[in-house]
Amino acid sequence: MSSDSNAAKRKRYFVDPQLQLALALPLVGILAIVGLAYVAAIYLLPGETALQSMTAEETRAMFLQANVTYFLIAATGLGLVTVYLTHRIAGPVYVVEEALRAMTRGELNQRLALRPNDSMKSLAAAARALRDHLRSVDEQRQRLIKEASARLEAHDTASARDLLSQLADVGSATAAEANGGTSS
Repeated sequence: MSSDSNAAKRKRYFVDPQLQLALALPLVGILAIVGLAYVAAIYLLPGETALQSMTAEETRAMFLQANVTYFLIAATGLGLVTVYLTHRIAGPVYVVEEALRAMTRGELNQRLALRPNDSMKSLAAAARALRDHLRSVDEQRQRLIKEASARLEAHDTASARDLLSQLADVGSATAAEANGGTSS
């Protein structure tokens, strides 16, 4: 079964409850605060006798002004919370993305650290594990190539052939591990 069909069939919406709640609670909180501010604004509106002395146009203008003020306060609050929350995600995604790009260029010493309050720590940990694995495979390949070169210089072709065979096995084992299988 491919990963595309798994993604289409996923029914579990809380895949990372801690992260999802950390993102949802501030939004719910700001909505509650804005709602309370709106209720307070309605409570502070002029009383019934003052409203009766106003013309329909004055009443409409007052309600429009109150609603525009409410909307601006709500939009500003939600905007600030959204920027803060997306920064906690976008920053780590950027760091991991840059590290993965560096790995594709063969740069396996790329720093991959997140700030204490950042999200996506498990993604960064998986990327660090991948980097460490690639570094280990690269070191193993370099060692085998160096040994094979030394054997060839010593005219020991049989040993060099064995080492080159091991080198091919390192690549096969790595590909099998990446696909979730085992090398055979």
